[in-house]
Amino acid sequence: MEYVVTKRRIDRAILAATIVLASYGVDFAYADDVPNRVPADYLHFSLDMTKIRISLGNDAVSKANADIPDLVVPRAYVVFVEGAPHSSQGPLPPRLKSDDVELMFVDGSGEAWSIAVSQRARRDGIDGSTAGNRMRAEQTDVQIKANARVDFGEFARANVIRSAPNRQDDSFEGLAHYRGVASYSHYIGQSDDEFFSARCEGRLNPVFLCQYTMSITNGVVAYVSFVDFRLYGGRTYANRRLRFVREVVCRYLTRC
Repeated sequence: MEYVVTKRRIDRAILAATIVLASYGVDFAYADDVPNRVPADYLHFSLDMTKIRISLGNDAVSKANADIPDLVVPRAYVVFVEGAPHSSQGPLPPRLKSDDVELMFVDGSGEAWSIAVSQRARRDGIDGSTAGNRMRAEQTDVQIKANARVDFGEFARANVIRSAPNRQDDSFEGLAHYRGVASYSHYIGQSDDEFFSARCEGRLNPVFLCQYTMSITNGVVAYVSFVDFRLYGGRTYANRRLRFVREVVCRYLTRC
């Protein structure tokens, strides 16, 4: 099945998304709000490039795999750390331990999302919300998790069939297509793909994000979200972006 979308349709959809987010009445000028995310006190927004050290994993994972690297990353990249103090309590502390960390950066440059959006807003004389929506196609969310499973790829592929057992007659560029009771379409990556699985909205929309599961390095996996690969260049596009995700995350791991 081939999916085609014109630049005009993409621009209209991004404009519509801007209007929808604006309807929340959100003022992204506050430091605790992350552009393109509904504000929450467990999220963090920072322009601080001072690095913090996060020990990945919990006691059970660390015991099963003692060689899990630390993440040493500027605060500006980090939007969520499971178990960390909420943003109302101040900036993230310099040392943390967590089995769930989320980074945000832009495709192409790898610059921290918070800094890139702030620069775009200043350059164009617009607010952060509008800037974030104009940069939607560049937005990259990376949920990093420590992993003790040597068979994570097999687990991720099998999880598609567990959650969405109905294989569809169509495929996308050779990727098997599965559906469950929800509205999502699931695809299983092959051995030459960077992703083990991809989950996308069944309805095509250029501002919707797909989630891709991948391995970063031994002991570290990621759930990555960016725009729907079916509309932005297909399988080649997804693999190119995920290779870049690994490159950026590896800059901040103590071993990769």
